[in-house]
Amino acid sequence: MMDNPRDRLRIFLPMRPAALPDAQRLAAWARRSGMDVRVELVATLPDSSATALAIGEFANAAGWITSSCRTHLPAGDWASLRDWANAHLPVCDVPLSLFNDNGSTPEVLPGEYWVEDGTPCAMSLHMAPPEWSLLQRARARDTRLALAESCTGGDLAARITALPGSSVLLRHGFVTYSNEAKIQLLKVQEATLSRVGAVAEETALEMLAGALHEADIAAAITGVAGPGGAVPGKPVGTVCIAWGARGMEPQVRTCHFHGDRWSVQYAAGSVALGGLLGLLR
Repeated sequence: MMDNPRDRLRIFLPMRPAALPDAQRLAAWARRSGMDVRVELVATLPDSSATALAIGEFANAAGWITSSCRTHLPAGDWASLRDWANAHLPVCDVPLSLFNDNGSTPEVLPGEYWVEDGTPCAMSLHMAPPEWSLLQRARARDTRLALAESCTGGDLAARITALPGSSVLLRHGFVTYSNEAKIQLLKVQEATLSRVGAVAEETALEMLAGALHEADIAAAITGVAGPGGAVPGKPVGTVCIAWGARGMEPQVRTCHFHGDRWSVQYAAGSVALGGLLGLLR
């Protein structure tokens, strides 16, 4: 049987791709529907007989779109990406997203698993990034967010502010990398840090309380992203994440992520987003 180019999908990204997480999520969806997928970083868009999607800025994009099987979309336009997927990918059941440090299915992205209906704590995001879904839900409720980040170094705030319109959601973010910053900016108790250290659920909860002073919802992240920094009982990948809303009992959990420094940081941000989305169900 001859190979059908329409059973293959090539996704092209610039050499510094802002849309890599979106491309990885789209590739997972295409594989789920039975397509063979390649995500490629290229300087200029190459010829392709397979179904091809370019995401981001390319100097030769205008001349490249000479075939009905080729599409070019700007980075960050999630609505257009979703519409393209619905129009061009084979139909399959839309999965639910579960944000966790340990799933029974392969990770779509660090900290994010696609699961079947009936899985506890899973939510329907229709393939959207969790930060995009949070922005839409918060906009509908006029909800303002604050973040307190330690090991993620502001990465979660960066994921949110990469979205157009993020100013309606994010009020402020604290990058409290040192213990001194946690004490001065978030009012974490010095006694708490002396007793349990920076990577502890009690510390995460105090960071959360400090961030919530002038916001409706907040999340706090503190952990060991690696490759160094591990201490007895707290290996690399140990991250404490707290989230909550004004007037509600806060939630906190300790996660144990795997992978390199970026993977741990990205996964921590995704689990925090999952917790925040749960507040706005």
